Amino acid sequence: MSKNTNFIYKTITIVIAFILLVCCWQAIKMGKANLDYYSAHQLTEFWRNNNLKEANQYIYALQAIDRANSEHSENPHYMVTQGLVYEWGVIAGLYEDEQQKRKLLTQAKVYYLNAVKLRPTWPVTWATLAILKWRLGEIDQQLIDYLQQADKYGPYVQEVHQAWLEIGFYLYQSKSQYSVQVVKGLRKHLKEMLRQPNSPFAHSAIAIIKRHKAERLACRWLDSYDFDIEKQKSRLCQ
Repeated sequence: MSKNTNFIYKTITIVIAFILLVCCWQAIKMGKANLDYYSAHQLTEFWRNNNLKEANQYIYALQAIDRANSEHSENPHYMVTQGLVYEWGVIAGLYEDEQQKRKLLTQAKVYYLNAVKLRPTWPVTWATLAILKWRLGEIDQQLIDYLQQADKYGPYVQEVHQAWLEIGFYLYQSKSQYSVQVVKGLRKHLKEMLRQPNSPFAHSAIAIIKRHKAERLACRWLDSYDFDIEKQKSRLCQ
């Protein structure tokens, strides 16, 4: 083998080794980002059923999802989880300053909006955006648009049902100018949630109705349903 051929061979070997090293390093970084994401995601799922009660859990989740997003800023799953962690911090009362609360909720909204730009067919993210605007007191046409997008892509998804009931009853009970745009969807989603009286959907619907003091309204609508409504009436119509 000539010196020139040997030099070319060594050069190619070094280049290939460098490329492999870079690929391995990227794979390690992505793997670590995924681990951080799953850690934060699992905590948000835990809080959904048990609420956030420990500040150290929140700090851990926030640090983990911060690292994940810094490694891979274009992953919509990471974006949604970052927004959820911010929201939970506010919901759980970990912040007392109202300006700080609003700042965190606004940051959460930015993450959700970036996520739906990448995944516009995710109904839960649209529903989450609608709920977030409601929490921020941003009652406008954009809020209605988010609800409609959620219904378009996930008409039978629990989180979509819940968003429609929470916001729909609020708008209807407060005689909002937007109530006319949601009443049909509100009735549809309420009907779906109450269809099976012993299901988690029905229990959630009844809790939302009572929270908004909308029992009389719901009772009037119950009579138009094409399924047995006795159990629902016993819980709402007294």
